[in-house]
Amino acid sequence: MRFLASVLQGALAPLCQDTRYGARLLRRSPGFAAIVILTLALGIGANTAIFTVVDHVLLRPLPYPDSRRIVRIWEADPARGWSRSVVNPFNFLDWRERNHSFTHMAAINSGNLTITGDGDPVAVPSIQVSPEFFSIIGVSPYLGRAFLPEENKPAPIGSVILSYDFWQSRFAGDRGVLGKQIIVEGEKNTIVGVMPRGFSFPNLPADLWTSFPIVRSKAYQDGRWIGVIARLKPGVTLKQAQDDMARIAAQLARERPDSDKGWTAEVVPFQQDSTEDVRLPLIVLLSAVGFVLLVACANLANLLLMRGTRRLPEIAVRAALGAGKLRLVQQLLSETFALALIGWFAGIFAADAALKGLLALLPPDTGLPLMSGIRLDSRVLLFSFAIALVTTVLFGLVPAFRISRADVQDALKQGSLRTGVGVNRAFRYAFVLTEIALSLLLLTGAGLMLRSFAHLLSVHPGFSTDHLLTMNLFTAPSKFGQPVARARYVDRVLDEVRTVPGVQAAGSTHFLPMTGRVSGSCFSRLGEPLIPSSSPGADFLIITSGYLEAMRTPIRAGRGFSSRDTFSSPSVALVNQAFASKYFPNQDPVGQKLNICWTVQSPARIVGVVSDARQTELEKPPQPTIYLDNSQAAMYFANLAIRTHGDPQRIANAVLAAIHRVNPDQAVSEVRTMDDIVSLSVARPRLQLILLAAFAIMAVLLAAIGVYGVLSYSVVQRTQEIAIRVALGASSRDVVRMVLGEGLALLGIGIALGLGSSLLLTRLLKSLLFDVQPNDPATLIAVTAILIFIALIATLIPARRAFRVDPLVALHYE
Repeated sequence: MRFLASVLQGALAPLCQDTRYGARLLRRSPGFAAIVILTLALGIGANTAIFTVVDHVLLRPLPYPDSRRIVRIWEADPARGWSRSVVNPFNFLDWRERNHSFTHMAAINSGNLTITGDGDPVAVPSIQVSPEFFSIIGVSPYLGRAFLPEENKPAPIGSVILSYDFWQSRFAGDRGVLGKQIIVEGEKNTIVGVMPRGFSFPNLPADLWTSFPIVRSKAYQDGRWIGVIARLKPGVTLKQAQDDMARIAAQLARERPDSDKGWTAEVVPFQQDSTEDVRLPLIVLLSAVGFVLLVACANLANLLLMRGTRRLPEIAVRAALGAGKLRLVQQLLSETFALALIGWFAGIFAADAALKGLLALLPPDTGLPLMSGIRLDSRVLLFSFAIALVTTVLFGLVPAFRISRADVQDALKQGSLRTGVGVNRAFRYAFVLTEIALSLLLLTGAGLMLRSFAHLLSVHPGFSTDHLLTMNLFTAPSKFGQPVARARYVDRVLDEVRTVPGVQAAGSTHFLPMTGRVSGSCFSRLGEPLIPSSSPGADFLIITSGYLEAMRTPIRAGRGFSSRDTFSSPSVALVNQAFASKYFPNQDPVGQKLNICWTVQSPARIVGVVSDARQTELEKPPQPTIYLDNSQAAMYFANLAIRTHGDPQRIANAVLAAIHRVNPDQAVSEVRTMDDIVSLSVARPRLQLILLAAFAIMAVLLAAIGVYGVLSYSVVQRTQEIAIRVALGASSRDVVRMVLGEGLALLGIGIALGLGSSLLLTRLLKSLLFDVQPNDPATLIAVTAILIFIALIATLIPARRAFRVDPLVALHYE
């Protein structure tokens, strides 16, 4: 033990000595230390913040027991290009009965449900789940129980499970809540459980879970509208499960060819399914912030190399007194590590602040699963410490080796800054070229995102977004179970809303535009067979009269819906221009009749053609769409669109009062303007643009500092040379030209490298861009011009200093 202790003491003593010596040197150079620490803090902090999100979303398993065995199952029709489609309820029942791959399979469906009774009616986000759901997720309620197998069938009194937060806010955390009844959509339900704090389902927030009994009845036979989740049996691979489901889908296609021919099933890992939309954007952001760190490392390496060159006489003395090269490298690296360690501590605080800011900027429906759990933890801190170690190697090792290999005799003889100029200059230039190239790459990415976002905002959605108030209603099945009753109720609500002062027009649709939602189904022209599995498909929207007027979407031909269109009158439909162009390219669609796969009595006569409008998102062009009248195809939910004379928010309370005059128990949710909806729909590309632009600005500023530092140092090193040139007749303009030439040469080579890298790597952004190509010439020219302008400013300052060199003073400069 004594021997081991003596060995450790002998090994650590020089390291401690070097650290103390390095600390004294840094105290003598507070400006240098501050620049290095600040640069490291920004680089490490930004990387740690983005990695925290990437780690939580993409790298860690979902917070459920053995979550890698949980899968989502979708339907798909490859022939029609439809993938990840929701599932037909009858198909779900057959899947559950016939599969050999899953321990459990559950159906899910989400939406807002209205709770009445104590206090005002309130709409709460809810998920309907079949009893197997909680066995699949593997999470038991905090209080009470999960749903029982017998609750898989309709019952006079349903069962509900509360979220922890809703239990706290609605019931004040009362543990006696179990067994109590609440009114959900006008029907009694018994509270049987409370879920643990923080429990949620990815991308589907819920305060209430209700049982979802699915039986083989007419109500569940048609359409595709439920989600399916399952848990793989131990030992069953994803491919085996996919083959098993394909086998069942083929059986169902033979048994029910009209509805299932051509359809198959897709089995997707749950985590992949939950994060697919955000995977590429997060990888791009992590790569971008990694490039910023590389730029910072190159900058710091240059600083250390220049500082080390100044210390060559001191290091030469140490070498002359017997210090070996490894001993010198150890000393220099210990100083670098001390800086990196302090930078790491500062970076942790920077990461915490950046993460909080980033999460505050994220829109509610950003697609990041389980956002509430994103925070700095030991795993992230270990990653940030690894970054600190890597940066120590990246920006410390090359300067340390270069300086330790300097010629001792030459350094002692000259005792000036000119020692080792040639080789070290090559390294300094290489670091600056790296900074310029990476900065241009990041600037190009930000420029492409900016042009993409500008193009996106310039798109006319096909309706007017200003002065438009929206809100969501759900009609209780217990009160409005019959379609006629639902249609009349919505008409009464709209009639009352139209009496509110300041309201110009009002209507409703079952899905508002720019919310990412639309219905789809099939149709056929009159005289052609209507076969759901093979008939052409189109988007469907259920609207009331007044909706198109409220949205200011013009009717191009024919008429809109009117009070004459009821359940007792012949079915009518509107189509948009995209539908007319695709299915009636050479004839007038008005007056033509369509067989509709669902909702209305066929055939439906086309009475008008509507202007195209974008429905799901601004990026997606208008799809062929059929509009049906809510008076003939009433839905349980309605989204009101109310056009106002002034600020929509000012009359929101008056509109709510009008709705409650019709039905005091009607819960109203998602009260917001259409401008807010459109802004939220582009929140993700806007955030990507902000972050990429921030990273690009950081990189460009670091590169400018690098160019300035290298040229300034070059002017200092060449002071005597410049004086001799001036003494021999060189003009001040010649001196400035010499310095500018050096800077422009660096800039030209760096830009060439950056453009080459940009043309290769920006292809990864293609799926994130709208109406812009990754090699967009205008963007490349613009960002190159910006970088040249900033670099020229950084170059002119050292050139101005060279211009002012006094030959008499400079010739005595050392």
